[in-house]
Amino acid sequence: MRKPRAKHTPLIAESLEDFLKISSSARTNWSFETDDVGGPWFRGQQRKHWKLLPNIVRIGCFDRGTEDEIREEFAVRAPALSRFEALPANDWDMYFLMQHHGAPTRLLDWTESPVIALYFAVRDNPGYYDSAVWMLDPYELNRRVISKKEIIAPSASGANPRDTKRVAPWLPERWSKKAVPELPLAIFPTHIARRISSQRSCFTIHGSDENGFSRFTDGPSACVKRVTIPGFVVQSIRTDLQHLGIDDTTIFPDLEGLGRALATSYREANTDSPHRGVFVRLKPSRVQKGAVGVFAIKRIPKNTKVFAYENEEVYWTPKASVPKSSPIRSLYDDFAIIKDGRYGCPTSFNRLTPAWFMNDSKSPNTLCDENYDFFSIREISAGEELTVDFDTFSEAVV
Repeated sequence: MRKPRAKHTPLIAESLEDFLKISSSARTNWSFETDDVGGPWFRGQQRKHWKLLPNIVRIGCFDRGTEDEIREEFAVRAPALSRFEALPANDWDMYFLMQHHGAPTRLLDWTESPVIALYFAVRDNPGYYDSAVWMLDPYELNRRVISKKEIIAPSASGANPRDTKRVAPWLPERWSKKAVPELPLAIFPTHIARRISSQRSCFTIHGSDENGFSRFTDGPSACVKRVTIPGFVVQSIRTDLQHLGIDDTTIFPDLEGLGRALATSYREANTDSPHRGVFVRLKPSRVQKGAVGVFAIKRIPKNTKVFAYENEEVYWTPKASVPKSSPIRSLYDDFAIIKDGRYGCPTSFNRLTPAWFMNDSKSPNTLCDENYDFFSIREISAGEELTVDFDTFSEAVV
């Protein structure tokens, strides 16, 4: 009789303190000694469900031929654009430089610093979804892949030729017919840019299996583990990291990093709650039978922008592309702006906000300007339905 699989206990950090305890435990559980120079590697990702995939996979170019074309084009065009006096002559250093500047590669960025990885996980998350920090035992990964519990810097001056030969298959010469190994490998980069040093960067390089890391994430002997950062604690963790001096200036040590750090700090200081600037809610309409209407939940002063902070994206699609006499067509007719043979609608009808439910009236209490923002044209009392004259900004349904 087959034994039941051991249940996996998810790792969840609801505070900076929780996360530091988990990352510290990983060092112990993976048998790193306190005096070891190396330790676990960490990778922060904005969304929990994202897999460990390099950008060349994410853009759909994960084949040798396309990768070689990208490498060649970068090598040909980079000299005229580079701030460096001379670009790297070594294939590995050129590959690291490609990754550093956002070109598609099979490299995945990791860091030896758990707090830097945590910052990347929460940095651009507004708190709408869970983030994640992945933890990796790179020595165990390499032991299983190349039978050597060691991390090699393939382009470092004075590197052991036998070691560099061992990792060479992961980056064949362009246009060679040599097969790339199947599984990912941990490697150290040469610090060709200041950002690599400041972020304590290290890399894994994917093999031919785009889901290669999935083999190392299950079971008690997993050498890759995920820590979930719930969306409701993202902002508080980001604030705690800023108090410790971890912000964009730390991660990106240049003037651009300083500018982003200041923008983030002052923006979050002026953010309070989801009901800020909210004046309305949806209820059954009084002016259009069987329809939904928009009602004031508090007094709205004259000349007030009614839907502050709303997503204001409008997508224009030709009327001719929408099938006639169908439930789909009625969605457009009921909600969209009609102008010059086009429908202006949300980027998805699943994103309808209260503004799209405004009903028509020839005695309106709001007006719609040329940017499709609604303003009160008089004081509107709490409980009053908001209306607008459709003819002032939309053509009639035909």
